[in-house]
Amino acid sequence: MSLKLEKVNLNLNNKQILTSLDIEFELRKIHFIIGPSGGGKSSMLRLLNALNDPTSGKIYLDDIDYCKVHPRSLRKKVGMIFQKPALFEGTVYDNLIWGLKIQNMNINDNEIKSTLENLDIPINYLEKDIENLSIGEQQRICIVRSLLVNPEVLLFDEPVSALDPQRANKVLQLIKKINSDYNKTVFLVSHILDTALNIADMIHFIYQGEILFSGTKEELLKVENSIIKDFMEGNNE
Repeated sequence: MSLKLEKVNLNLNNKQILTSLDIEFELRKIHFIIGPSGGGKSSMLRLLNALNDPTSGKIYLDDIDYCKVHPRSLRKKVGMIFQKPALFEGTVYDNLIWGLKIQNMNINDNEIKSTLENLDIPINYLEKDIENLSIGEQQRICIVRSLLVNPEVLLFDEPVSALDPQRANKVLQLIKKINSDYNKTVFLVSHILDTALNIADMIHFIYQGEILFSGTKEELLKVENSIIKDFMEGNNE
C-alpha cells in the first residue's frame, strides 16, 4: 500500500507551483517535508487532501485514483490539520463530534474518552469551552478530531508555528504517538527542524516546486547538494 504521485504538476494563477512530482510514499511512516518558504510544501499537502486538483498527472492512494473518489470520501481517508486551529464556538465535545457527523459516522463517547486518555488529554476537557483553551490545546483537539474519523493519512501543515518551543514539542511528540500507536501515515511540514527530524522516518526536500531529495535523516546529512546544505545550515529559509 502506498500514496503515489505520478508526474504531478500544479499551476495556480498562471504560475507553476509544483513540477513533475513523481514519487511513492510508504504508508505507516512519518514523512517530514522541508525546504525554503514558497517552495511548494503546503501546496503538495493541499493536493494530497484534494483541496487543489493537479493541473496534470495522477495521485493514487492504495492504487485508487483521487479523481475517482468524492472529495468527502477522500477526506475521510486523508485528514488535514492546519497552521491555525480550525475550531468553532462551543465545547471540546461539540468540536470532536463534528467530524463524525460530517462523515455520517456513529458517535461513540467511550471511544472519544479512550482516545483522549491515550493521547494524555484529560477527559474533563470535553466540557471545556474552546475559547478557554490555549492555542496549543486547541491544536491538540484538532488532531483528536481528525483521528476520530480514523483516516489512513494525516497531513500536518505547520501545526506548531504559533506555539512556544515547549508546547510545540508536545504537539510533535503527540504526532509521533499517533504514528506509533495508531499506525497512521503522517506528513509533516514544520519549521522546527531538529525535533521534527528526530521523529521522522523519511525526509523530502522541496525546492521551487521540485523534490530534490527523498530519504532518511542519515542520508540527508550526507547530501552534498549546495541548496540543501545551505538550508540545513539556516542560510536559505
